[in-house]
Amino acid sequence: GINNKLYLTGAIRLDGSSVFGKDERNQFYPKTSMSYLISEEDFWKNSLGNSINSFKIRAAWGQAGNLTAIGPFDRLSNYSAISIDGTSGLIAPTELGNADLKPERQTEIEFGVDFGLFNNKIGVELTYYKQDIEDLLLARTLSPTTGFSSRVENIGTMTNNGFEALITAIPLQTTDFSWSVTGTFSTNKNEVNDIEGEQFGIGNFGFSVAKNGQPLGVFYQGFYARNNDGSLLLTPGGLPQREKGSYDTNGNPVPERDASGQPTGSSLSKVIGDPNPDFIASLTNEIKYKNFSFRMQFDAVQGVDVLSWDTRMFYRFGGGPATASELRDESVRGTGAAKFGIAESYVEDGSYIKLREVSTSYLLKDPLKGVSSVKFSITGRNLFSIDNFSGYDPEVNMDGQSNGARGGIMGLVPIPSVIKFGVVATF
Repeated sequence: GINNKLYLTGAIRLDGSSVFGKDERNQFYPKTSMSYLISEEDFWKNSLGNSINSFKIRAAWGQAGNLTAIGPFDRLSNYSAISIDGTSGLIAPTELGNADLKPERQTEIEFGVDFGLFNNKIGVELTYYKQDIEDLLLARTLSPTTGFSSRVENIGTMTNNGFEALITAIPLQTTDFSWSVTGTFSTNKNEVNDIEGEQFGIGNFGFSVAKNGQPLGVFYQGFYARNNDGSLLLTPGGLPQREKGSYDTNGNPVPERDASGQPTGSSLSKVIGDPNPDFIASLTNEIKYKNFSFRMQFDAVQGVDVLSWDTRMFYRFGGGPATASELRDESVRGTGAAKFGIAESYVEDGSYIKLREVSTSYLLKDPLKGVSSVKFSITGRNLFSIDNFSGYDPEVNMDGQSNGARGGIMGLVPIPSVIKFGVVATF
């Protein structure tokens, strides 16, 4: 630190993990950052100090790796144990080992400003970042002639760049009463490149792909045949159908029509959805009045697509809204069966606004002899969701916490609504 204004930080880190290749187990990661508190300068105090109490600029650069990205033996071709008529044996592996695996490496640069207004009643943090990630660890599909189905490899590169904002405010504060508001907003633009063969499936039964020039995990599959005005091109029987045609030299689908105006050629696929949201935001209000407190938090995820396998299963096996529509003659019989083969028909908007938490409490001081305080509280989580999703909850994901295969929903239990009552006594 220099004159309580300029701060510099530097660090070096050496990480090691035996799960990677013999020559790739130890990795070196440097990082550095700086910040400059401009509001400590005399010219700032004399001109802007009364309105903008503090103002800091900051920047950082660093590298990191994910040493827990694979399991302890994923670099090996692992046989599985089996018992046949009581005799121990082994089954040949389906995933080919890769002795040269190394961790993914992320290089990030970040710039930001922090400032406080009106005696720090309003605080603002703004950050822009850019991440470059190389040597992505992904399971690559192999040709059947190799005798294996897949192999984990260091494939391709990925970039992330985005903007983050945090605003805190205290609109009202007295001796007995205070009200604080916190809002967050963040965006992230993701793109994958340098993949051999242009793309390959990474989950959701192959519907989620890593594709050059696209965000990681986009849905790539069949889509509706449409007229020039964008309406669905139906079969002579009035059913929707998958687009057909060919691909140009850049791999883009080109629809084709026969003499009757119906699709002809091979079944086409394209990017039909993106599980990466346009932005994520939250808003939290906290109120305190003497011994009473109240807190409410809303979370929002907007511009995100989900792949509803539940809807697809209803198309195939009946029993859902599509079947009910056909039975009421609101749609042509066979519409659900036709949509079963068109993946675009079960891609939905997964955007939502949720009441993530609401809580209230009351602190009772010295209620009884020997008891200094008793706090009563009631808390509710996930009490309601504002969304257009046809199922229970667009926030769940059948691939768990996977960063690649996201947005798939099939027979999942929704995130529960929970109400808790609590009593805490202090003696």
